[in-house]
Amino acid sequence: MTIDGWLKSVKEKIPRLDAELILVAVLQEILPRKVDRSFIAGYPDVGISRDAWQRLDEMAERRAAGEPLAYILGFREFYGRDFVVTPAVLIPRPETENLIELAKGLDLPRRPRFIEVGTGSGCIAITLALEFPQAEVVATDAYVKALDVAAENNLRLEGRVHLVQSNLLRDLTLPEDGRDFDVLVANLPYVDPNWDWLDGEGLAFEPKTALFAAKEHGLSFYKRLLRELQNNDIVRARYVMFEADPCQHDELVAFVGKKGYDLVRIDGYGLLFEKCRQDVYG
Repeated sequence: MTIDGWLKSVKEKIPRLDAELILVAVLQEILPRKVDRSFIAGYPDVGISRDAWQRLDEMAERRAAGEPLAYILGFREFYGRDFVVTPAVLIPRPETENLIELAKGLDLPRRPRFIEVGTGSGCIAITLALEFPQAEVVATDAYVKALDVAAENNLRLEGRVHLVQSNLLRDLTLPEDGRDFDVLVANLPYVDPNWDWLDGEGLAFEPKTALFAAKEHGLSFYKRLLRELQNNDIVRARYVMFEADPCQHDELVAFVGKKGYDLVRIDGYGLLFEKCRQDVYG
């Protein structure tokens, strides 16, 4: 049983790239050297034990059944770093990296304060903490299992993020001198299950609570967050950043404007808003 032999055995089941990535993950655990795709190409005759072969076959079957590769491997890259993912959290998407770029384009204090609402795997909050080494970052999620994943990533990557369980802002408790943030960021559920063009491949394996918002054209969670932001004094933020599908941008921009924030910039799926000046200084 060799590397090349296993690749040939699954070539009709899964894409070659997926097979190679599965091989890399398994062989990295059992071989006393660094394993990458160049190793797979350069050493096709390396033997594979029966146990490893069985494990590889099981992972290939999961992929053939449509399970996302990130869940099979247990991680997904985001902004150049590997984040642990489980079916308890949404798989990080490349388009979400636009939120990091939007934040890096801001003129922020030397020690900025960020709060992320609905952190999931923690990829946004932890990346902000690592890209802004002097920052203070708070991240919330309503679900304990999601916070467990975020905590593991926070520990592995030394993110220094303060994780809090809260349903949006409803359960959040902060001291009076800790309520002012430079940036509030959220990538809340915004997929409208009624979209007729929705590609469901892989989505069946991800947590529905992290994906779908059935009301208000997929914007119900954002609208609720903005109402809470406007009506309570728990969090005050100069900037807010959201991710939404481009087909939702016009409606979201209009609603955010009614809540006292002006649109600054749109980058792909990411939207950046700033508190109206009279509200900032009033």
